[in-house]
Amino acid sequence: MSDRPPLPAGAAATRRLLRGSRRGTAAVELALCLPLLLTTGLGMIEITNLVSIQARMQAAAYEAARLATRPTTSNATAASSDQVKTYCQTLLTQLGINGATVTLTPSDLSTATPQTLVTVAVSAAWKQNSPTSFVLQNSPTLSAQTTLIVE
Repeated sequence: MSDRPPLPAGAAATRRLLRGSRRGTAAVELALCLPLLLTTGLGMIEITNLVSIQARMQAAAYEAARLATRPTTSNATAASSDQVKTYCQTLLTQLGINGATVTLTPSDLSTATPQTLVTVAVSAAWKQNSPTSFVLQNSPTLSAQTTLIVE
């Protein structure tokens, strides 16, 4: 037997009535929470994608700046501006960055002397690099840059 005292007839009927009304509670709670959970999950995926794209752009800018600041040696000549831009575009394509523009400062590396600052800037539209870009109507532009000194 149970440890509870017997309920009056009216209370037992009320409890049966309340138990029956709880059947749809889980479905209502799921309907209220699911949009929030999906939005949070997809938002985390999108932020991770943003950070990944930014890191790949930064890596390409660094490698291009490294090439641009390499001095002429007995084994290799210094790179030209066009070679640096082409190299950076190739890296960006290999890394899966679409529609990127590469800017090199100074624009003519043949005039760069030792201790000259060389900056490689890369920018790309978010819309061309995100699988869920349809969510954002005003697509931001991602950018990365690296500055190194000519050796």
